[in-house]
Amino acid sequence: MGVALGGRYRLVKQIAVGGMGEVWEGYDESLARSVAVKVLKSEFAGDRGFLDRFRTEARNSASLSHPNIASLFDYGEQDGSGFLVMELVGGEPLSDLLEREPVLSTRRLLPILAQTARGLHAAHEAGVVHRDVKPGNILLGRGGRVKITDFGVSLARGQMVMTATGMVMGTAQYLSPEQAVGKAATPLSDLYSLGIIAYEALVGHRPFTGPTAVDIAVAHVNNPVPPLPATVDRDLADLVTRLLAKDPAKRPQSGDDLALELDRLVPRTPPSGVPVIVTTPEPRPAPAAPQPATAGPPPSYPPRREQRAGAGSSGRSTGRSAGTRPGATATDRPTDAPTSTTSPRRTTSSSARAGLGETGLTVRGRKLGWPLVALVLLLIGLLGAALADRISKADGPAHGVEVLVMSQVDRRPDGLGYARGDARDAMIPQGVRAADPRSTEVKDS
Repeated sequence: MGVALGGRYRLVKQIAVGGMGEVWEGYDESLARSVAVKVLKSEFAGDRGFLDRFRTEARNSASLSHPNIASLFDYGEQDGSGFLVMELVGGEPLSDLLEREPVLSTRRLLPILAQTARGLHAAHEAGVVHRDVKPGNILLGRGGRVKITDFGVSLARGQMVMTATGMVMGTAQYLSPEQAVGKAATPLSDLYSLGIIAYEALVGHRPFTGPTAVDIAVAHVNNPVPPLPATVDRDLADLVTRLLAKDPAKRPQSGDDLALELDRLVPRTPPSGVPVIVTTPEPRPAPAAPQPATAGPPPSYPPRREQRAGAGSSGRSTGRSAGTRPGATATDRPTDAPTSTTSPRRTTSSSARAGLGETGLTVRGRKLGWPLVALVLLLIGLLGAALADRISKADGPAHGVEVLVMSQVDRRPDGLGYARGDARDAMIPQGVRAADPRSTEVKDS
């Protein structure tokens, strides 16, 4: 720990230990970033064969570029040993998850399988067969992203076979039947291994077990696949059974085909295979039903004449406003008529003009009591009398002619004559007939 490899990669802490290498969390001092460093075990240092395998893994990994494959950054050799610098995936291997939760839900498992299938398909398209697909080599990053790692025993197209005759490369529990009998691994062999992972995650244990690795390998070749529980979806169970077919021709023929079938089993899984968290939107409240149009303005405005009549006024209302034609309703008004939204100062309704209401005079929407009405009328009468007096004085008789108006009601009781009346002070009440012209005396001043 603290050792700098290649003069730039400092080892921080050990993450995992594999068959021929150790994986460390490292720090790239040149680029100031965290990385994963796979170092050849010290007991294999100086061994030409293991060093060649390290170089092969580096070449095969460097030829791959896919979101579901851990990226290779660098390769180096130091003191007879080799090291690989790779992408550091924050998360855990699938093997740790299965130790905590032996059985995974379909919704959680299928996106993992689909992403792994796509990553394997990319490797197969590049001519690389992984040959060691197992839960420990499938990393689960943040957000559910799958990263395939450890191409240590991978085989590239045209690559020299480094395995001795009769030697089997891979892990026995996930070994395909063709590999178990010593045949060359193919892309369909990787899909078989992925089928074993699917079976294990759905049931809680692997389909083939035994006391030794050889017994397990023989079971892969000879034993039928145990049926999956009835709780597993039938379509998914059929797909897993096809993946575990002894004959490679009966399996899905590519990782891409397998990923598409897995996508169809889980709704809303995008082509990337990353599960999408879908939340049910809250239902929007239903729009409020439109309120029926009212015949008059809001309560804060003066009521219209027809509304006052409807409330039981003195009976002077005819049931319609002055501006409404006979037979028309309150809402049957010309389009340019003021509505309830106009200002009270601009409204042309009868409520804006002075009128007599049920309890008194109504002026601009305010009701006045009868005592106040009487006082207003008295003031109007006095003002009218004063105005008439001024007018009569201004228009008096010209040239000093005085007009005396006498009527029978002005006759003196003793019958001796008539009382003289000044025309300026004379008032002839309505209903009294005009005086006889013969009883009128006109004198010249």
